[in-house]
Amino acid sequence: MPVRKILKDTCILAALMILAVFACSIIWSGLTAEITLVLCLFGLALIISAVNYLFDEFFSMSIVVSYVVKYFVFSAIVMLFGFIAGWFFPSNFWMAFIYVGIVLALAFAVDAFQVQRDIGYINEHIKKEDKTS
Repeated sequence: MPVRKILKDTCILAALMILAVFACSIIWSGLTAEITLVLCLFGLALIISAVNYLFDEFFSMSIVVSYVVKYFVFSAIVMLFGFIAGWFFPSNFWMAFIYVGIVLALAFAVDAFQVQRDIGYINEHIKKEDKTS
């Protein structure tokens, strides 16, 4: 089973578990600050995922330019969302750049690892095709 599928399945399962537990907590205890924060993060993730999809579908950029543009766009989204949600104040808005940078660095590492695996897989199949021809 590829690492990417395991990570994806883990994230989906964890999200479903969190939502199920929070749904029960909301029913029993109401909406707490912690639950509101996590639900806001889910909403922010949805917005960023949609913007990421739109960038990948409609803009053709090199990988480096794509990551740089996405970094600034995602930072702006996080800042705007953070101001609306009350996470950031004008004095600490710069923290959005740090948070987005950390998440994008992790996403880049996962992508780079998957690309290396894909390259190895494709090269292996090319070698097999060359031997059979």
